[in-house]
Amino acid sequence: MKARYLLDVNALVGLLWDVHSLHARSHAWFEREKPEVFGCVFTELSFLRVSMADKTIAASFADASQILDNFTISLGSRYHFIEKLPPAKILQMHPSSGQKQVSDWYLCELAKAHGLRLATLDAGIKHASAFLIASP
Repeated sequence: MKARYLLDVNALVGLLWDVHSLHARSHAWFEREKPEVFGCVFTELSFLRVSMADKTIAASFADASQILDNFTISLGSRYHFIEKLPPAKILQMHPSSGQKQVSDWYLCELAKAHGLRLATLDAGIKHASAFLIASP
């Protein structure tokens, strides 16, 4: 059975933009694992926002959209889009240490609800569903 991951925004950015400092490691992990990939409107919008805001990437909306579309199309049946997202209240049962963890914990809970792991480049996410990719 193939590994199944929801990719968070930093995993998507690291994987899809070759100017990212962890692109080579992310790409090597992705090629080795060949996982089934899950996305949602939250991760896709976050990818577009970060791609446009990051000064190193500085992508236009059209360029960021195109690279994301190319990625999902290239995966074919290995890409799955999660249509229905749970409300934010799924976080009420889980303590987080502050506003910076809200999105991370939401995505971890979303991954957990779908039997997935959240693939991330963020070593600071301390949740049972988080999976650190591209570690040295």
